[in-house]
Amino acid sequence: MILKNHRILSLTLLLTCGLIGSVAVAKPLAKSAGFSGTVGINMGVSDTQSQFHIDDDNEQTQDLSNDGKAVSTEIFFPFFRLDYTTSDLQTQYFIGQSPDKILNSAIQYEIGVKHQFDERQSMTFAYIPDVPFLKETWSDPFLINAPREKSDIDSSAVRLAYKFSPVQIEYSYASYSIENEQSGSQMSAEDQASLNRDSDYQRLSLESLFPLWQGIYGKANVFYGAQDAKGESQSFDEFHYSLSIMTKYERHFVSVQAAFSDREYNAKNPIFGEVQKDDVTRYSFIYSYSEPFDIEGTNLNIIYQNKKNDANIAFYDSSTKLFSVGMSYSFN
Repeated sequence: MILKNHRILSLTLLLTCGLIGSVAVAKPLAKSAGFSGTVGINMGVSDTQSQFHIDDDNEQTQDLSNDGKAVSTEIFFPFFRLDYTTSDLQTQYFIGQSPDKILNSAIQYEIGVKHQFDERQSMTFAYIPDVPFLKETWSDPFLINAPREKSDIDSSAVRLAYKFSPVQIEYSYASYSIENEQSGSQMSAEDQASLNRDSDYQRLSLESLFPLWQGIYGKANVFYGAQDAKGESQSFDEFHYSLSIMTKYERHFVSVQAAFSDREYNAKNPIFGEVQKDDVTRYSFIYSYSEPFDIEGTNLNIIYQNKKNDANIAFYDSSTKLFSVGMSYSFN
């Protein structure tokens, strides 16, 4: 998507920790009617190399033929999920992070509703509002030998999912606007227009959960995404596929995932004189241990992720490694 700010990626992984303990292969919306939820906090460290990493150490670049400076960042982040389930246990209103999205390393604060028609069928609608100060990028990432200014990214999105177990189909739509978009400020007006990153993004995904062995499950996900940006060189088509292996034994939950994305842009980038192509790989490991101190509702969570974007233009290459440890508390 439009966001290549890898501080966002770091937060993605941190949010994963708190809710994993409540993830099950199949379960009702809640044990009882009323409020339930999860709160937690995480600490971790991320090592990132990307021209789009918003850090003072990466504020200035000497040329456009490198992928930026390597930056190590400590992270401290709270998270939450609050649900309200109706008396018939078929409808649930929620705010916060969704466990199924978190397992796919998707950061998004949601406000939504889920209705379960029967044991196999359910539908979810969620609105993902803009969170101030969470998303940032460089106003003009292509400045050389001069400090690059930061700009907030305003965004909002919706998603609609229908599940007929074990298959789920989902459609999502998002819009992005950079408050102070100045890409290519040293170039002609025509080239600047081609680099404009304000955009609309649509995605259609298909996901399936299936048993592999006793207590071990696999989850496959594929999606097609399309970004329609104001700048033709910033519009792209994207194909993604991932496979997760999950198991839960007594107090232990383990998930490993491999994900791959191919992204091809629609027109030549006027700065580099060629069409951008990205090959993204992501490997994730999640471990959760419930009630580590025999305190009901608590979880100890550990996560590691390695993500790399191998682009045909060196400026867009990036890599991020993240390790995080956190504690969470769930209540019913």
